[in-house]
Amino acid sequence: MAIATAVYSDIDIELSIQADGDILRKTEADAIINSLNNIISTMQGARRMLPEFASTSQKLLFEPIDESTSNLIRNRLVDSILRWEDRVEIEKMYINPIHDQNMYKCLLKFKIKDFPEQVGSITLRFVLRAI
Repeated sequence: MAIATAVYSDIDIELSIQADGDILRKTEADAIINSLNNIISTMQGARRMLPEFASTSQKLLFEPIDESTSNLIRNRLVDSILRWEDRVEIEKMYINPIHDQNMYKCLLKFKIKDFPEQVGSITLRFVLRAI
């Protein structure tokens, strides 16, 4: 019996363990979502051999929570995603400031380029807040 091979593959960001004791593998759209989460959540300079990796949007989380900062965060995230994840085509990116909770609710809609199994867009929701 032939085992289907994935076009895209990555390890689970949480390092979850499979039943056989190996680290869980993310494939296809899940692997790309994993990559996007890495770009979004990694602080620039944190990767030793690739210090320019990630987005500089984290630095803006200590600025006033307003539309201007929201736009800057959006632009930096889009630029970083386009630079580091060439497998996706961004359709929409919303950054909604939540003033009373000191955070931004974010929504990214994208398609995977050249991926015939994908039907429609994928939506990734995440929160950005100063830690």
